[in-house]
Amino acid sequence: MANLDEIRRIYEIIDGNADGVVSVGEISCFVNRLGIPISEQDITCMFSSLSNHEDKFNCVGFEEFVHLYQSIFSNEDAELEDESKDLMEAFKVFDRNEDGYISSTELQQVLSSLGLIAQGQHCENMICRFDSDCNGVLDFMEFKNMMASKLSS
Repeated sequence: MANLDEIRRIYEIIDGNADGVVSVGEISCFVNRLGIPISEQDITCMFSSLSNHEDKFNCVGFEEFVHLYQSIFSNEDAELEDESKDLMEAFKVFDRNEDGYISSTELQQVLSSLGLIAQGQHCENMICRFDSDCNGVLDFMEFKNMMASKLSS
């Protein structure tokens, strides 16, 4: 999580017209550029519960922005943590001998047990494609990269 000085710099960047408050539109533009899909309607709802300004549905001051920033990014951190836990559980399924690595044999065994026909050479090729340190097995980070690649394709 960012410290208060970092949040202030972000606030000043978002406050494009330097009027001392940030609007729903300014926040929406910023979070969408970061790849965080939050609608203007959702931001308006967050504003209504936080803002101390007369125009409470359209802008927030710095203090309210700090609360908004922390709520947005604490949710994002929690989602990333959950995703990482899920990936670790999946990794453990493939790491049958619990040595911290997935070999082509382990990959083939798991895929076969799931009813997928997996030939040894195919599994070796899958491992080789994501084996960044060329040790013949996948560690957790390499597995994570493989899964990210499979999900994005």
